[in-house]
Amino acid sequence: LSFLFCFSMYIPAEAFRQHFDPRTYLRETYLLCELQWGGSAKLWRHWVRNYSYDNNDNDDGDDDNRCHAEKYFLEEVFEPRSYKVCNMTWYLSWSPCYKCCDIIQNFLEEHHNVNIDIYVARLHCINDARNCRALRELASLEGVNYLASVSPDYRYCWETFIQEDVYYNFSPANFRSAIERNRLKLDNILTVSTL
Repeated sequence: LSFLFCFSMYIPAEAFRQHFDPRTYLRETYLLCELQWGGSAKLWRHWVRNYSYDNNDNDDGDDDNRCHAEKYFLEEVFEPRSYKVCNMTWYLSWSPCYKCCDIIQNFLEEHHNVNIDIYVARLHCINDARNCRALRELASLEGVNYLASVSPDYRYCWETFIQEDVYYNFSPANFRSAIERNRLKLDNILTVSTL
């Protein structure tokens, strides 16, 4: 498996520019995370990415050479700390696939003290009904406070996950139409009746 987990909270500015631009379709997924335990004002920040070494365009999630960032974060990085409430905010470069939605759901059922807010830059394989159904189920879960954003707060992410001495030269205004198009698609996915 090809993973990078960075114990520094900072990601390269160019990686942020490339992977959170909704007009690009890179195979890697970046997960930027903030954790807050109990009433503490302290935030823990982490990031992971995943990618596949093969050039196979099969994006159905069944590639054995891949382990998605969401799965890796929940199974290998997250460490429960007693039963204090944990508020977690994820900024994902791609929305979770149906398998990751199941993993997130199982995680939340096991950890009732965890709440997750999920913001995504683009939508993963929304022509696959399994992904759409899983996103709807995930959005309806108690513990998932927010899964209706296709526009992570770019300035906040830049100021939080990029080193301070790097000038903010990333303008979401350049791809506002792509953000709006993806937001409408996600709204449609989340409101479609399953009858």
